[in-house]
Amino acid sequence: MPSLEKVKENIKNAIKNAVREKYSIDIKINIEKPPEGYGDFSYPLFDLVKFLRRDPAEIGREIIDSIRLENIEKMEVSGNYLNFYVDYLSLSEEFIRNIWERGSDALNFEKKNIRVILEHTSANPTGPLHVGRGRNPIIGDTIGRILRKCGYDVETHYYVNDAGRQSAILVYGYKNIKIDVNEKKLDHMLVPYYQKANELMEKNPDIAKEVEKIMMDVEGGNEKIIMENREILGKVLDGIRETLSRINVRFDKFYWETELILNGSVKRVLELLKDEIKEEEGAYYIEVEVRGKKEKVFLIRKDGTSLYFTRDIAYHLVKSEMGDELIDVLGEDHKPHAEMLLQVLKKIKKDISIRTVFYSFVSLPEGRMSTRRGRVVYLDDLIDEAVDKAREEIIKRRSDLKEEEISSLAEKIGTGAVRFNILKIQSEKKLVFKWEEALNFEGDSSPFLQYSYARASSILRKESWKGNFSRNLLRDPSEISLVKNLLNYQEIILDSARELRPYKVAKYAVDLASSFNIFYSQCPVLRESEDIKQNRLGLVYAFRIVMGDLLETMGIEHPEEI
Repeated sequence: MPSLEKVKENIKNAIKNAVREKYSIDIKINIEKPPEGYGDFSYPLFDLVKFLRRDPAEIGREIIDSIRLENIEKMEVSGNYLNFYVDYLSLSEEFIRNIWERGSDALNFEKKNIRVILEHTSANPTGPLHVGRGRNPIIGDTIGRILRKCGYDVETHYYVNDAGRQSAILVYGYKNIKIDVNEKKLDHMLVPYYQKANELMEKNPDIAKEVEKIMMDVEGGNEKIIMENREILGKVLDGIRETLSRINVRFDKFYWETELILNGSVKRVLELLKDEIKEEEGAYYIEVEVRGKKEKVFLIRKDGTSLYFTRDIAYHLVKSEMGDELIDVLGEDHKPHAEMLLQVLKKIKKDISIRTVFYSFVSLPEGRMSTRRGRVVYLDDLIDEAVDKAREEIIKRRSDLKEEEISSLAEKIGTGAVRFNILKIQSEKKLVFKWEEALNFEGDSSPFLQYSYARASSILRKESWKGNFSRNLLRDPSEISLVKNLLNYQEIILDSARELRPYKVAKYAVDLASSFNIFYSQCPVLRESEDIKQNRLGLVYAFRIVMGDLLETMGIEHPEEI
């Protein structure tokens, strides 16, 4: 598949070979993106100038004379840089032809045979997902989609904390407290049991002892109790899964924390760290260094039960045996935990590596959203509100639709708005969810992308493209701009995968949709002569394929009609 990424790789290899043959040196070649007006790719000559002690202009001209490159229109030396100008028109024919012959399969990457274990969300199974952590599943799921697109074998994990105190409190409440609950959704239904048990436990030491007994039974590997607990906690998990399913988030594996107790993984951790462990008043800890200071990280409480940190060590060791690469998506408040975890893991397994994506939390404009369920705003509330607002917009625009069509479209547009509005901001930046941005049909939003896709689909329903395309028939600057944006696809996807930054895909999708709509407004498609019409239909066809792929990669539905 022709792409700017392949052109970049060809430039890199050509320079490397020329430098080796002409100067008998082997150096690392870095190809950069130059400022506007200086071509499409640049090679900085600084290292060669330093090594050869010669004028950069002379070195640059010698390299230019030594290399031959396809799909490059011009090469020139500018200061300390060798600049390359891509011949987009020569690339366009092969790109469009590939799309015609293979459809969306033309956008696939080669298999890498690298197994990635990607853990995200992993919220405690004691209640619904809070809106503040709504970024985790959306970022995590999209990273998984991007990596799969790039040829990685990805397995997504949800780590279910069923061994901690909070889980024990919910289990006690559900088993022992009678409450009239009106909620139908399971994760919301069990919240009052947790809240009441927590309240009673603080007042009554006997209840606190009952909760401690549940924890001790779990820690002791009492399989009967563990399975009973899982049945209760599984109700909450079912509700969470229902929420995530609405925004197209699904998992390959739910890994129960207690499995680490039952299969001996926690004991194995303690055995592997026995030479590092120290005792303090009956509890056991290990020392790590955080920002230049020694810190104690406790592994075993005084009562002999293990802590979450201990079980997390065990879980990551298990994951490291399942996959070649480990990725965790965590809230920014988990940075110290992640830093200490990796230090301890390296004491056991020196070559272990974890790529961690941290995110800032989602907030809502003050007073702009009330929840139907009280003072806490859940992800369910955000999704419901988005779908309701999408419904209002659809009714304003489409009086011809039936009720079931309105409901289906509102769900696709509303859930897409939630996903995109979270994805388009860099993970580490704070995010305030604004409805006027999320549901804008004309701007930096999911409805804008969905509408652009539907517009392309509408054109192709009226007239079929027969596969004819020629670079010589590209006449308008907006056609060239659209072609350039289409050719950026592979580079953007690969960059997003390398850096684990899904916002790059979101930004590219907006840029591509914008260039398509400019093309649409400036270039009549169906009212042209047959040859021009077919050429422009080829651009519409290619845009529809690429935009559909981008929406799927972001987990957003793409209806054929809006």
